[in-house]
Amino acid sequence: MNTKKNIIIGLLVLSFQGALAQFKTTIPLDKNVTTGKLKNGLTYYILHNEEPKDRASFYFVQNVGAILEEDNQNGLAHFLEHMAFNGTEHFKGKGIIKMLEKDGVSFGKDINAYTAQDETVYNISGVPVNNETLIDSTLWVLHDWSGSLSLTNEEIDAERGVIREEWRTRRTSDFRLKGQMDQFLYKGSKYAQRDVIGDLNIINNFKYEELRNYYKKWYRPDLQAVIIVGDIDVKAIEQKVKTIFSTIPLAKKVAERKYFDIPKHNELYFGIATDKEASSTSITLQYVLDEPLVKDVSVTRKNVMNSLYTSILNNRLKELLLKNQNSSLSLKTYFEPISRLNTSFNISALAKKGKVLASFEEVYTETERMKRYGAIQSELERTKKNFISSYDDFIKNKDKVNSDDWADKLTNYFLKAKPFLSPEDDYDLIVGILKNISLEELNAYAKTIQQPTNQVVLISGSDKDQNEFPKKEAVVEVMKKVESMTLEPYSKKENKEPLIASDLKPVAVKSTFEIAGIDKAKGYTLENGAKVIILPTTYSQDQIVFSAFGKGGKSLVKTEDLASAEIATTLARSSGLGNFDITALKEKLTGKVAQASPFITDNTEGFQGSSNQADLETMLQLLYLSFEAPRFDPTIFEILKSQYQNRLENLKKDNDNAFNDTVALANSNHNPRTFLFNEEFLKNIDLKKAEQIYKQRINNAADFTFVFVGNIPDSALGLIQKYIGNIKSNPAATETFKDHNIEPAKGKTKVVFKRPMEVAKTTAYLSITGKMEYSEENALGMYVIGELLSKRFLQTIREEEGGSYGVNVSGSLLTTPKQAFDLSLSFDCNPDKQEKLMQIVWQEINDLKSKPVNANDLEDIKKALLKNREESMKTNSFWSDKIYNITMNQVRFLQDADYKNLISKINQKTIQQLSKQILDSSNSVEVIMNPER
Repeated sequence: MNTKKNIIIGLLVLSFQGALAQFKTTIPLDKNVTTGKLKNGLTYYILHNEEPKDRASFYFVQNVGAILEEDNQNGLAHFLEHMAFNGTEHFKGKGIIKMLEKDGVSFGKDINAYTAQDETVYNISGVPVNNETLIDSTLWVLHDWSGSLSLTNEEIDAERGVIREEWRTRRTSDFRLKGQMDQFLYKGSKYAQRDVIGDLNIINNFKYEELRNYYKKWYRPDLQAVIIVGDIDVKAIEQKVKTIFSTIPLAKKVAERKYFDIPKHNELYFGIATDKEASSTSITLQYVLDEPLVKDVSVTRKNVMNSLYTSILNNRLKELLLKNQNSSLSLKTYFEPISRLNTSFNISALAKKGKVLASFEEVYTETERMKRYGAIQSELERTKKNFISSYDDFIKNKDKVNSDDWADKLTNYFLKAKPFLSPEDDYDLIVGILKNISLEELNAYAKTIQQPTNQVVLISGSDKDQNEFPKKEAVVEVMKKVESMTLEPYSKKENKEPLIASDLKPVAVKSTFEIAGIDKAKGYTLENGAKVIILPTTYSQDQIVFSAFGKGGKSLVKTEDLASAEIATTLARSSGLGNFDITALKEKLTGKVAQASPFITDNTEGFQGSSNQADLETMLQLLYLSFEAPRFDPTIFEILKSQYQNRLENLKKDNDNAFNDTVALANSNHNPRTFLFNEEFLKNIDLKKAEQIYKQRINNAADFTFVFVGNIPDSALGLIQKYIGNIKSNPAATETFKDHNIEPAKGKTKVVFKRPMEVAKTTAYLSITGKMEYSEENALGMYVIGELLSKRFLQTIREEEGGSYGVNVSGSLLTTPKQAFDLSLSFDCNPDKQEKLMQIVWQEINDLKSKPVNANDLEDIKKALLKNREESMKTNSFWSDKIYNITMNQVRFLQDADYKNLISKINQKTIQQLSKQILDSSNSVEVIMNPER
């Protein structure tokens, strides 16, 4: 389950502590939503949606979370969420998961839940709708969640261990810092006492009846909603909902669902949070605000102005950072919900070492400038244009909005009265507001956001730096200083040049070629040798997915230059293109839906991008400039160096970094080409070398394949001939990657080391690798082995042992730089259980070759594979990936019949044979990080 430590984002409601709030909106619910309230108080929402086709998502929303726990129940709301998957009236034990996985609906991917302070939400997504028995069974799962959990003593005790390990895994530095800061932000409020996952002493020792009593008190139909969105017969589903859920009783006397606010205060609250493992220093000024009880058009208008205000201000802050004459690594302003009844406006700075107060002054000064003088007309127009362009893109692709997205919005409608409109009405409302907001209205509103009351200043960072943190008086003095200083209004010069000044002419198509197995895809070789593949689709109404790739990557870079290679594309992406620095480029692209980002990996280089039909030419212009006129701004380079330097300051106490570096070195047998983020890396990065490497790798169009998938306009090929056809090339100078034999030592490698930790935790990693010839059977078999082990570890390590919150397992077959298999896993656990758990890991792995795997598990995985492929085939990214594999890795595309035949051939015997091949010819790397005692 996915416990959310932050309140879920959405519009909030105004009430007062202890009252049963009446959240509502005056904006009518989308007429396409069928809704009702049963006599027992349960609310339902049903919406037909065909993305994905032949699938439906089922949500069970509980308007109760951790905030309603008594002190002796701290953690029980989240514990109860876990128990919903451990036995109900109609599904004993793990019956829910077993039933759903038989039809390819997978735990974790499709079946999940989260608990927050104010709600608990369960979802079963991607359910095939052509199986009426499955639909009925899924509805009965939601029915049982409402009031029919088994909550047996045995299952409760078994889950205590799982919760303990989730508590251990989630106790990161950021989590601990947030817990400290919440004591100041939520001072005097119950929110300061509820972090959702709870008190470990209570988790370990609560009596069974305490959990059952909490369940009976709060899990009841008048606080619940059933939400069903998908490719369904709405009227038939509504009748099923009425039949199944009307039988749930509601007690005559029920506890009042109270809402808890944050006490108002005139004094500025000030808090410092420190942690030994903190990797950065930040200072944030928060203004705690109330939200209106009724969500009407005026509230929507206010929210639109909030978005305009922060977008404009954040663009100014980015410009300030790019001057690299300041004390900050990052500056931003934003609104965020902090309870059901409150939101906050935040002014935040990530400071360079020893520069906290100066960093705060920078962000507060720009906020004051905005408050005092407001935005300028060109800023407002650009921001409006971007917002409207985003909504234009949304409305064109409204039929491709995923059912889970609609279900999430209906969840917010039920819990928070956030308006839920049809796409067309939503577009008309928001775009109408945007067009109607004047500069005078926005600037007048900007003066009202910051108020002198309900202010909280929070500083967080490493405990070793806390003596450098400013006192409350110093922060207040800076605020007074800025408010009284003379400031100049913001001004801005615009670059009105065209993106490309030269007059490019389309080049000829030299030849055409076919893409094996994908008949609708067409290949073109241009006069300059560039290879182009175009696949028209109708999976989205207005989307073009773009990729480009060539062989070589960092494998062709000298070892001593690898540090500069690591930053080459980051530097280029951050510097702008042609005659436009990064700020001017973003302004030039206002309202455009187009991007093309370069990358350099270990063995390849290329681009990832996307656009709509109207902006395909813009995307191609960006691509052309990325080859012909990239920029490498020295100021941007210095900013990157400064960010890296500040990151390194606290890196020595970062346990995750220490663990990842140890794994990387073990997997490469300490090869000198192993990337490590350390002082040596910082010393070796060089602006000129980074530029040189970029121009060597992102060079020669004849050595790239350019792929376009989606709603390709008729003009596409001509535009491609114009822009890609004019990229410089040398058809004779093709390259390939170089194999540096970066692999672990032969046999078994085991590294055990200790680190100081705030919360004792062992992190374990195991990788089994070796040579294996690529075949479709082997590639699929490796994936299946990973999934089988995931299921086994869920049963043995998580459920039976309570030893870990979860074991991440993956099995794969690589094609570059050589054909090889990789079976890897990792998990966190109690240090006292580490040895026993690793014994279980090895036992389960060795059992793969000595015993037949569980036949039911295998069938569930095969069904999930077929289901996932059926869903994925209706996306542009699926086809883009397949074309990549065909052209880059020479992996053939399997038609449906071939794929199903391949799946059918996987059985207990083939898995056992493949497992034997893996384990009898492999090297292994085991890394264990333990806490210092």
